[in-house]
Amino acid sequence: MVERNEYSWQGSRIRHEKVKVIGIDARFYGEAGPGRYVKNIVKHLEQIDLKHKYKIFLRKKAFSQYNPSNPNFEKVLADFTWYSFEEQFVFFKVLLREKLDLLYIPHFNIPVLYPKAMVTAIPDIIMHTFSTEKGTTLPRPYFKIKKLVYWWVVLWALLRSKKIIVPSNNTLEDFHRVYPFIRRKKFMVSYEGIDPDLEKPKDNTRLNNLKEEFNIKNPYLLCVGSMYEHKNVDRLVKAFSMFKTIHSKEYQLVIVGKKDTFSSEIYKLVEVYDLNNYVIMPGEKRFIEDSEVAALMTGAQLYVFPSLKEGFSLTPLEAIKMGTVCLVSDIPTHREIYGSHVAYFDPYNMTEIAAEMNKLLKDQELREYLKKRSDNVLKKYSWDFTARETFGIFNQILYSSNR
Repeated sequence: MVERNEYSWQGSRIRHEKVKVIGIDARFYGEAGPGRYVKNIVKHLEQIDLKHKYKIFLRKKAFSQYNPSNPNFEKVLADFTWYSFEEQFVFFKVLLREKLDLLYIPHFNIPVLYPKAMVTAIPDIIMHTFSTEKGTTLPRPYFKIKKLVYWWVVLWALLRSKKIIVPSNNTLEDFHRVYPFIRRKKFMVSYEGIDPDLEKPKDNTRLNNLKEEFNIKNPYLLCVGSMYEHKNVDRLVKAFSMFKTIHSKEYQLVIVGKKDTFSSEIYKLVEVYDLNNYVIMPGEKRFIEDSEVAALMTGAQLYVFPSLKEGFSLTPLEAIKMGTVCLVSDIPTHREIYGSHVAYFDPYNMTEIAAEMNKLLKDQELREYLKKRSDNVLKKYSWDFTARETFGIFNQILYSSNR
């Protein structure tokens, strides 16, 4: 197991070194997933690095959203689509023009021809460790080709990067299973943190408005995230149907995620099980803002997260911050990140999911015990710490004699 503090902040060691120029591919800034990661890394690097110059590459939409607070951070327009030829050739020229000493990419889609030093952060390789044809809208032959291309692209990122940052030890082990020939010392585990912009609502006004808008009339359980195959939302819906039949008809289930092909399949499942009045999917009607998600978390009786595979699993941590007790799938990543601060279930066993929902809802003493322990897990994960670890990696590479 790799410890978090393998690389510490080393500001004192570089005080008299030459100023370097670091580029950050922040084109996901403002988007979900990697966008939240890059936003928080940039924000906290601004606070701790007062020496280096930074070039922050942004797409057009995010260019107006991001306003540096550190004068050493400069915005550079790079409105190039992800995973495109334009990204590989035109963006590549922009990167060369900026004459960077180091390029940081918080995703696996590196510019394959870029010749200089890179650090890459890869959140997971679920495409290889879990994904099947059920989790794609592509025809089977194209999906197989996509997986093969993905394997080679990630491999190239691993080979070309000076260091690869991953968000959990479980993700690190996934890399060693899929790419066993890549040296372990090339990786660093750096946990993620809670977005500091996600704040607990001061009152119930927004929550009450959401309840009225989406017809949430009963006490409810909440699940937030995409509805890809590995998120296991279909089993959650089936387990909730069992829960209502066997245990209690009192509750509703609110599932928040973006509207897409996968959410449509879940919506059909809700209709098949005649749960239209009991399973609420606000994202099918409109986009749900982060502040609205926070409000829904504060009002939930339980936060239930049934995922079969995760790189870090951030939303239960956000729910804990909102004061909500979490019931999550018993998978290695959850055990690593949450330990004894949440309750668990077998994500493949719908009877057990239903039973654990019922048990936790009835056991007020257990809920209070988990709530009291929540401060401990919240203190463990910080974007400031993540940024300092990342900064330590930058310095190690920039000032190493054999880089």
